[in-house]
Amino acid sequence: MKLTHENGKFVVEGECECGSCGGTGLYTGMAERGGAAVVCSTCDGTGKVKVREVFTEFTGRKKKNGVKRVYETAGGYCITAEDITVEGKTYHFSRFGVAYKDWLDGKNPLPIEELHCPYQHTNQELQCHDVNNLYKNRCSKSLSNMISKCKLRKEMAKCWKIYNGE
Repeated sequence: MKLTHENGKFVVEGECECGSCGGTGLYTGMAERGGAAVVCSTCDGTGKVKVREVFTEFTGRKKKNGVKRVYETAGGYCITAEDITVEGKTYHFSRFGVAYKDWLDGKNPLPIEELHCPYQHTNQELQCHDVNNLYKNRCSKSLSNMISKCKLRKEMAKCWKIYNGE
């Protein structure tokens, strides 16, 4: 493999073992049986493939136009930077997340506690990294095949208090 730096780009070039045939030049799959193989179509039987990847050198985080607020996750919902009312319920998005400028300065987004439960907010990581035994004592006993169908959905505020150690 060869790594070069050209005009703010890193270029990696070389030859690699073919991932389709494991470097043998021969392919065996569902149709090849009883000791039969076919010439690998990915590498034309050579066992190797040429690779060339180009990466832009990182010179600093760029700004993203049009962003007002930053959130940790959408949690499977559509989100916005503005407060909205849906079916008579107001979601105060302006209270959660963080202003884009503040995020750029290092401030972390606040969870959208009116929309997500802690399990959603953590992208289901509570299963592996439980916080204050919330998953053990509540989530594991109340979740069904969809997070939105959790038996404790109406008690999200209580879940957040446990998660936050209150």
